[in-house]
Order: sequence, then structure tokens, then C-alpha cells
Amino acid sequence: MLLEESEREIICQAQQNPRFFAPLYDHYFPRIYNYIYRRVQNSQLTEDLVADTFYKALSNIHKFSWQGRGYSFASWLYTIARNQIIDQYRRQEPLLFDENEWDLAAPAAGNPEERVLRQATKDDLLRAIQTLTPSQQDALLLRFQEGLKIKEIASVLEKKEGAIKALLFRGLRNLRKKLKGGDYDAAI
Repeated sequence: MLLEESEREIICQAQQNPRFFAPLYDHYFPRIYNYIYRRVQNSQLTEDLVADTFYKALSNIHKFSWQGRGYSFASWLYTIARNQIIDQYRRQEPLLFDENEWDLAAPAAGNPEERVLRQATKDDLLRAIQTLTPSQQDALLLRFQEGLKIKEIASVLEKKEGAIKALLFRGLRNLRKKLKGGDYDAAI
């Protein structure tokens, strides 16, 4: 991870000359890609949205400023990515979830029974997550997959910290209910 002082220096250089944007791109690309992929569940669309996200970031790097405590370059990038996703869904109907594209890593070793149980658990979790509200999905993904702090999530989702804590609490509670009972239509 880029140190904050180093990141600030790189951003200042990139604001003067776009060639200095490369280390930021290299550092944040996997995180932004994963975030967008988890929301749209389509590799091709993810690639397009990631490209648009970084294009907008590079085009507007001169507008970026450190707005205060809890605001970071990562928050700014996630906000751009989230807006790209929202714009995509406004332009067309959401794409159906493609379960076959979920596996990006090689299957874990182990006996067949363990693999079947692991896959069934993952399938249950994915179905349960999809029943949450988009705001709850965003909050949970940003917190637990991307590791953002509450303040950063609040900045990305344009909500107060208390609202983010409530989204996380309700999202986790709903997941727990759905996974415990297997009722994916209840507890919304």
C-alpha cells in the first residue's frame, strides 16, 4: 500500500503531469476491479467500467483535493467507480448474475466432499448477499472486501457515519437471518 505521504506526493506530481498517474493506477487497479466485479458480476462489463473509472480519475485528477480527515484518494476512486456502476444500471437493465464467472482463483485442494460443501456455502452466501439492498451490498463490500474505514465508506456512499454503521449492522443481521434459515426472500 502506498504510504499517505508518498501518495500525496504522487498525486501532486500527477496533477502537474499525467505520466505520474501510473503508480496510482498500478496500486488501485486490483481493488477497484474487485469492487466493480462484485457489484456487476460480469467480466467484460467490469473491464469497461474500470477503464471508465480510471479515465475519469485521470481526467479529473487536477480537481482532487484532500477534503479533510477520513477522506482519501481511495475514497475518491471508489466514489467514481460507484457512480460508473449506477450510471450503467440507469442506461440499461442490470445483467443477470453469472455464477460461472465468480471463480477467479483455482479451486482449493481437498477431498470432493469438502469442495462440494465449500461451494454450497459460497452459493448460499452469494444468494443471500444479492437479496440485500444495493446500499447494504455496497457498505458490506467496501468494509469487508475492500477494507475501507467507516469514514471512507461514508464519503463514498455520501452518507453520515452513523448511517453507514446502521447499513452494516442491518446488512450483517439480514445475512445472518438468511443464512441461518435459508429463506432468501425474507428479512429484507
